[in-house]
Amino acid sequence: MNNEGITRSTHLSSSLHFARLADYRAASSGHPVLDGQTAENVDNGYGLQGNPTLHQLQDSISNLERGNHTLLYPSGLTALCALTTLLQTGDHWILPDSVYGPVRRYASYLDQQFGIRCDYYEPGSIDTLAAVINKKTKLIHIETPGSVTFDITDVDSVIKLAKSKGVLTSADNTWAAGVLYKPLDHGVDISILSLTKYPAGYSDVFLGSLTTKDSDLYKQFSHHHRVLGYTVSPFSAMLVNRGLESLTVRLAAHGANADHIVHSIKGHKKIAKIYQAGSRKSDGFSGPNGLLSIELDRKYKDDVLEEAFAKLSTFKIGESWGGTRSLVLPFQPEDLSMRLTPYQNTIVRFHAGLEESALQRTDIINFLAALAS
Repeated sequence: MNNEGITRSTHLSSSLHFARLADYRAASSGHPVLDGQTAENVDNGYGLQGNPTLHQLQDSISNLERGNHTLLYPSGLTALCALTTLLQTGDHWILPDSVYGPVRRYASYLDQQFGIRCDYYEPGSIDTLAAVINKKTKLIHIETPGSVTFDITDVDSVIKLAKSKGVLTSADNTWAAGVLYKPLDHGVDISILSLTKYPAGYSDVFLGSLTTKDSDLYKQFSHHHRVLGYTVSPFSAMLVNRGLESLTVRLAAHGANADHIVHSIKGHKKIAKIYQAGSRKSDGFSGPNGLLSIELDRKYKDDVLEEAFAKLSTFKIGESWGGTRSLVLPFQPEDLSMRLTPYQNTIVRFHAGLEESALQRTDIINFLAALAS
């Protein structure tokens, strides 16, 4: 991204001070008057609605995502959940079958508590999506590549179908970090980022963003953002602004390390399949990130996995990828049992951090060697 104008100023005050009463009223009606405030049409009179540090990050994310309006949320999951402020009881939305697990859990909660129904489609099949659209469908969500197995969605086909039905679309763009793919350029209405991951880059921040080109959608989200009292830490916003300065360089390094791993383990007798996105032009991305998964040759019991994981030293067991450290996490078939596509074998997801690639490759080879034949 273009780093011009990115600074690391941190405005910590919750109370914004105005020289004149007229200035305060102008800011509160959506016309910012303080230096650094750029968010039009939302309340800028109180620190809960943002301050110069937060608005600076919003502008940076809008630039990164090629959108016009961005809102910040306490986490990526919070930003994803904010999508459903567009829905009411009786409405229907559609998710990809390989969607981020907590979103599936949230969809179930909305169905049980508020009667907002949800269906799922196979990411690689536009027909399964068309089959579940109905007259009450208001939103189609896209996550490409999908979680764990990195299923690819034909975004252009989804957009064409959604527009023909008058349905809004959203995309979780966290995998691409706003760099490797630009959903809004393809006609997606709303793009979500977990800034916790690659944009922050050092595993020390929780933050999410929602970006759109549509001013009316922005007003709807802004209204709910204010009503629900969402805000984020200015210090966290500053750390993400810091991370954006090196985002493209770090992302390329993560992707290169992941590619090195894939090449070194390809054809291993204990691996049934390797899952990676972005390494082929047909995937639609400008390159890979640090994620890859391996499907082992069978389901391994937890005690066997425990012994094999004990051989890892560079890769640490943990969930939130996107930082400098390498991470690993196993998924058993029962962990993916709610998916339309059944899985029979153990799947292990790796995130290649920024350590030496030789250390990462040795770690995974030792892990595979420790699995019982």
